[in-house]
Amino acid sequence: MSVDSTYLSLADGSESLSQADVETAVEYAFGHRKVSIQEFLSNYSLPTTGKKDELREAVVKGIKDGDIPREDIIAFLDSLEGWGNQHIYLFKSSDKLMKQWKVESNVKQILDEAEVGELLNSRRPLVLPDEPTLSSIEWTKKRVRFVWVDKREWQDRMEEEDDESEDGQIIYKAYRQQVTRGITSFDWNLVSGEAALMIQTLPRGENYDEIRQVYEDELSAFFDFSDFARRRITKAIKKLEASKEALNRKIELATRTGAIAAYTSKGRKTDAYADEDIKKSRTALGQRTTSRAGNFYFQPSKNGLTRTIHVKLYAADQRVGIFGECTEQEVGHVLSRIRQHIK
Repeated sequence: MSVDSTYLSLADGSESLSQADVETAVEYAFGHRKVSIQEFLSNYSLPTTGKKDELREAVVKGIKDGDIPREDIIAFLDSLEGWGNQHIYLFKSSDKLMKQWKVESNVKQILDEAEVGELLNSRRPLVLPDEPTLSSIEWTKKRVRFVWVDKREWQDRMEEEDDESEDGQIIYKAYRQQVTRGITSFDWNLVSGEAALMIQTLPRGENYDEIRQVYEDELSAFFDFSDFARRRITKAIKKLEASKEALNRKIELATRTGAIAAYTSKGRKTDAYADEDIKKSRTALGQRTTSRAGNFYFQPSKNGLTRTIHVKLYAADQRVGIFGECTEQEVGHVLSRIRQHIK
């Protein structure tokens, strides 16, 4: 159903990768789970056993010997960063727009007019671009996915490194400059019309709604974004709270008078309502409340997950947070359940 983005062709005129780019990509990739790196190496019939340092040597040697194309390490990094640790806004498109985007000739014309036609089912390999840059547009008659790469910079305060002049009149405050890579994507199902704008977790701050608006403007180069309706996830909080498919780590509610009630479990492996006193308190409140936030741990299930996935729902800006390194299938399952609870 989806394009195999790991092996997308390179876009015409794409920037050549420097040795520094490759080294940076390898460094970021090895910040992820060992099992993911082992799966990557297995694609090239390279050694998959040993400690992380040994696997790193295998990857570096594979790139040097030409067994692993340099751009594939960027594609691998995109696949790792494009799913887990995401803050997500859900949408539903109009049938008319969906029908238009199912026709390949229409898609080519739209992308050519936006001057990004070379990215159709192709990849511009990017590591740390100075500005958020569209990296790929993966398309089939069933799905389209836009992917942007950006460089995120911030400063960490280092008080222990502060200094002052000998006369004490000048104080030097120390900060450490930090740089990391970010992925933002828009994934649109051309069969159901369901779409998701996924913003990789920011290193600082919570201005996701502001970023959402920026990328809605970016997407307006390809279609009228008013053809997408925002999905409200508030209803899903209360339904998940009552379901058995997720543990309730923390539920935050507002009463009719504006007071806030929060129920928190004693640990992430325990449901808040396993405590009888909390359960009685929640029952006493009944349904005369508005859901503000839900902190859940989705449990393994026969039809979806094989492990626990940490999810938060934020009513303030109708946002979903999915935490930890996840696969596309895991994120897809969680979003499908949330959408089901919205209905």
